[in-house]
Amino acid sequence: MNLLKTALTYAVLFSVGAVTSVACFEPELDIPSFRCNPAQASAQGDNGCPGDETCCSDDPAAVGGKIPNYYMDGVSNERYGAPLFSDNNNALSTQGMCVKTGDFDSPLVNGCPVPCNPKWDAATINEICMGSQCCQTQELDPARDCIMVDGKWRGANGSDILAERSGWGGQHATNQDPIAAGCTVFAQGDTKSLRDCIEQLGVASSRGFCYLLGCPCVEDVCEMKNPDYVPRCTGGAPGV
Repeated sequence: MNLLKTALTYAVLFSVGAVTSVACFEPELDIPSFRCNPAQASAQGDNGCPGDETCCSDDPAAVGGKIPNYYMDGVSNERYGAPLFSDNNNALSTQGMCVKTGDFDSPLVNGCPVPCNPKWDAATINEICMGSQCCQTQELDPARDCIMVDGKWRGANGSDILAERSGWGGQHATNQDPIAAGCTVFAQGDTKSLRDCIEQLGVASSRGFCYLLGCPCVEDVCEMKNPDYVPRCTGGAPGV
């Protein structure tokens, strides 16, 4: 099956014509200022941000669900792989934040802060963030980003697309690559690569930046729908 046929097959699952939200969750971080769309900025030939800021992807997804090889350029093995939407592939991301990149050291070619996944285990966060914290940069939309699988609520992800539990696109509010445009470019005609990229897509709870000064507390508003949810932040309540 060639890439075009595969892409058309997935178009049945993806909601065509969707516009990803770049809405107004205030991350309370000093460096990123507000949300932006790196792919859109690249297509328009600018940074997509005011002044000397750059629209930086906050998505650490990598091929095969691996850890991004930010510190080992080109390395691909059982643990590390190429980033799908950050570093060299920043322009494939529809999710990002405006950042003044010259204010800190970065291993990324574009000088952007290091993207991370707040849901990684502590050892992986420590490795990728070099001892800093992983701060989620956008809040989930409780009405649109959540999905129930096997009796439990969670944030939607690419596995739900492949299992036809989600139409992606405009169905969700904070989803990466809503019509698989970035994944299609990344795959470069390879069906297996396209499917793998789609499987790695996620919503806001899987995106963030490594940050030295401490993170704001962000509840997982999808998991909060479960009666056994343990609140992360003061004043939270399960089963919302």
